[in-house]
Amino acid sequence: MINISRLAGYNKQDIKNVLLLLQELVITYKDNKVKLNYQSRPVILFLSTLITTAGLGFYFGIRNIITRYNEYSLNRRLRRPSLIRQSSNILKNGSREIFIPKGKGTVTRIIIPKPNNDQYAADKYLYKDFARNQEILSQQKGLIFNSKFLNQLTIIWRILIPKFYCKNTSLLLSQCFFLIFRTWLSLLVAKLDGQIVKNLIAANGRKFSRDLIYWLLIAFPASYTNAAIKYLELRLALGFRTNLTRYIHDMYLDKTMAYYKIDLNSSEIENIDQYITNDVTNFCQSLCGLFSSMGKPFIDLIFFSVYLRDNLGTGAIMGIFANYLITAILLKRATPSFGKLSSEKAHLEGVYFNRHLDLMTNSEEIGFYKGSLIEKFKLSQNFKKLMDHATKEINITAAYSVLEDYVLKYTWSAWGYIFAGLPVFLDELWPAEDKKKVQKENDSASERKNMRQFITNKRLLLSLADAGSRLMYSIKDVNILTGYTDRVFNLLIQLHKVHSPRFDYGDKRGISDIHGTIQNNYHDGLRFENIPIIIPTSEGSEYTPLINNLNFTIKHKNMLILGSNGCGKTSIARIVAGLWPLYKGLLSKPNDDDIFYLPQKTYFTTGNLRDQIIYPHTYTEMLEMGYNDDYLYHILREVKLEYLLKREGNFNVVKDWKDVFSGGEKQRMSIARVLFKNPKLVILDESTNAVSTDVEDYLFELLILKKIPFITLSHRPLLMKYHDYILEISDEEKGEWKLHDLTSEENLQSIDIEIKEIEEKLSQIDKWEKRKEDIDRYLDGKYDDISIESSIVLPERKSSTTTTTK
Repeated sequence: MINISRLAGYNKQDIKNVLLLLQELVITYKDNKVKLNYQSRPVILFLSTLITTAGLGFYFGIRNIITRYNEYSLNRRLRRPSLIRQSSNILKNGSREIFIPKGKGTVTRIIIPKPNNDQYAADKYLYKDFARNQEILSQQKGLIFNSKFLNQLTIIWRILIPKFYCKNTSLLLSQCFFLIFRTWLSLLVAKLDGQIVKNLIAANGRKFSRDLIYWLLIAFPASYTNAAIKYLELRLALGFRTNLTRYIHDMYLDKTMAYYKIDLNSSEIENIDQYITNDVTNFCQSLCGLFSSMGKPFIDLIFFSVYLRDNLGTGAIMGIFANYLITAILLKRATPSFGKLSSEKAHLEGVYFNRHLDLMTNSEEIGFYKGSLIEKFKLSQNFKKLMDHATKEINITAAYSVLEDYVLKYTWSAWGYIFAGLPVFLDELWPAEDKKKVQKENDSASERKNMRQFITNKRLLLSLADAGSRLMYSIKDVNILTGYTDRVFNLLIQLHKVHSPRFDYGDKRGISDIHGTIQNNYHDGLRFENIPIIIPTSEGSEYTPLINNLNFTIKHKNMLILGSNGCGKTSIARIVAGLWPLYKGLLSKPNDDDIFYLPQKTYFTTGNLRDQIIYPHTYTEMLEMGYNDDYLYHILREVKLEYLLKREGNFNVVKDWKDVFSGGEKQRMSIARVLFKNPKLVILDESTNAVSTDVEDYLFELLILKKIPFITLSHRPLLMKYHDYILEISDEEKGEWKLHDLTSEENLQSIDIEIKEIEEKLSQIDKWEKRKEDIDRYLDGKYDDISIESSIVLPERKSSTTTTTK
């Protein structure tokens, strides 16, 4: 028995209704009189969800079995243990085949489509003309709508979804379907909610139990739908990031060497790694999140407005949307510039990250200099700037959130209650057909109907208010997305600039004066015709050249480019390699694949010992060339590094090789790469200055024995004995140069004369030593022991002098 005295303060009728309901529920469950309509929507939706889930499970199970079988077949075909690592191969259709290890000796095969270079050539005009079109549109008056953000997003959208029949399109359409389906389910839930409350008030136990079961059944597809929307959002963001990253990589890492040239244009873009990694990721996640957060409320507004119009009338709906419009205008004016804030924060995070990266990269050098305090000071400065900006962003966001929450959560909820109560309190707002059904205000059936209608309308109005509030909340998300979009779009603009064959290297005059001609596949060596060596700057060809017009031809000979530091030796190699522009003249050289460059600082890639020898080739390419590990061991023996296999174990050992090798080992490893490559020409930039003299002699003799022509950049004249030509860059007059042919008769005679002069001077060493001893005695005052010859030729003078002693 229930103690009714404990329910004091409650309406007696409500207490009786609750007791009658409980009694009805007990009788219902005892008599099993609750009957479900198996043709009702909740039951059909529940069964459909179960069947769909079972079908998807069967599909993914079969696909998983097929995938595992393909991987098993692939692993059997690739039985070489050294292939159980990341390697790649170019297929016949141009696609790249990549093998990625999964662990336990298994690999996964992934196919990356061939880059469409025609697309990049066509797309560059979109980015090139964007600024000009924006300027023209901004000058035109009378435009109803012009958004830089939407124009940028439209151009980037071609990358995210390049064609209609693609995976991202199916994900997007699936997400649209589930968004609409979730709104329709919300309508069903709202109606069912009102029906449950009606049965509860009417104390109808059987219908209440039936509707409660319907509620539990419809909850399953509703929960399934919410999970599906979140899943599709994440998959779509991943698909967008994949397409955008591949598009960027295809331009950033191709033969035009955009990764190097974009650094010369650092005034336009800094910390490009921050753009490619964090900014692209944040852009894709923000875009997909905004689509989901705005798509659902927008669909809710349409569906709920149509349904509520029949219950509340057109006037109430117009009032609701007028409220939305006023709120949007108010929040738009009060919304801070979240786009600029997010963009600035991303920039400061990139600077702070790169400061840490520089510290890790140069930790040994900083340790030798004892520079921890100054590095700490610089790092603290960058961190303070980041924290100040983060504090500013938090303060601005907090102030805006107060206004946003008050208007959207509480004010709109109050309006929702007002509009939901209009049909109950104001008879004139009811539709005409409902007026005929309402006969008596005090009739109990009418009260239950009003209660059900109020619950339904209130739930829909609150959902409508929630949809509107989420749209208003999206104003902040749109501003944040605007910042990420602007940074990604700026990245694409700069990549298209440096990817262009007519890249002006930051010429601020707006013109391209790169008029030099490069002739590839030149089989007669290397030829320079009137080529000035100019550093690429904003002044273009007007910048003072490091070296005046070079004009010479080297045919399968070895040349030494001699000069002091900073005179332009490495700059010549940069022009030959295509890193710097050829402003004037004609450069004839072999094909790029036939030239090998050894920079001053040897680069070591992430991988095993084998990768360091065959770089920049992969292991698969090495096998296709017909080489194996025995051949690599032979190369190590030739450069006197065979002991590395005993020290490290085998070719498959993975280490941070730049910290493992000494300076001399690094340079000998670079010569090993030359032997593996066997190019038609190799350019050595101070590539033997860290080895001993005997090893240096051996390495140059090895290159000569292998008949590999080389050009050496150095400041040491002693290396001339290994070369046939010397290009001497003058130190006194900047830009002047001279070419000496060491194989000509004149130079050979001059060398013989110089050798004879040296031999004559060496023959007088005994006399010079005796002369030195006599002078020392003379200075000490020992005049009697001195016997100085009357005429001795001093080594530093060409004329003889006569000395008389006291």
